[in-house]
Amino acid sequence: MPEIDLSQGTIYYETHGEGEPLVGLHYGAGSTKAWKDQIQAFSRHFTFIIYDRLGHGRSERHLAYEERYFEDRARELGELIHTLGFEAVHLCGLCEGGAVALVFASSFPKKVKTLVLQGVGYHTTDETVARCGRFFRPWAEIDENFKRSLILHHGEDYAGLRWEAIRDAKPYVWDRTYDIRSHFPKIQAPTLIIGGDRDPFFGLEHPVTAFRGIKNAELCILPGAGHFLSEETPLVFNQMVMDFLRKTAIRDSSESRRPPAAAASASNSSRCT
Repeated sequence: MPEIDLSQGTIYYETHGEGEPLVGLHYGAGSTKAWKDQIQAFSRHFTFIIYDRLGHGRSERHLAYEERYFEDRARELGELIHTLGFEAVHLCGLCEGGAVALVFASSFPKKVKTLVLQGVGYHTTDETVARCGRFFRPWAEIDENFKRSLILHHGEDYAGLRWEAIRDAKPYVWDRTYDIRSHFPKIQAPTLIIGGDRDPFFGLEHPVTAFRGIKNAELCILPGAGHFLSEETPLVFNQMVMDFLRKTAIRDSSESRRPPAAAASASNSSRCT
């Protein structure tokens, strides 16, 4: 089992394919298994690196969400990248993983070639608190299908503990001190922001806010899509990400005017700006 000992703990990771390094950061309740529908597509053109953040999946167990949680996870990401021998990488982050990627790209702009942010919450509102409160119920009350998914990610003996740690996390999107918008002006990498117009947590407000705040950003909204786009609509998600990355990492500059998701089915009617 590939592991790396970093300053904050032991991290499980995987690498797939060859090419420029693309690092995937899973969503908050997930693990490397969140990328099962992306590995084949992304590893055709990139060295696709996925890892379990400290306290998740097969990495060292750690339940606390410290006050500087996102800064700590960004430092963890930087140590992973350095240990694997990469100078700069492409980043693709889902939800909490996107928040970590944003903080890292803001703190170490020369180490990030491109940035993809999907389903990220950037600040807290009364509506966000209410929406999250309806979903993040105690372990005993959550849907059995979702409970099985968490067990798949974290193991039967740890999934409940991991879930309750997430529910108690501060600062996070249901904590009124949570706000990472101050990182927007420091982002230098070309950025793709992806959202679903039926995201039950962040709606349209959050991706639009990021699009307006990050220079050199593009925005793609999927009609009828929810929060977990990489799992709900993997083919469309993969195509959007790959089209964006091709403009900076694979294809020459003459093709850079093609909008993301241009090759996606017209029936999906993604709205990209």
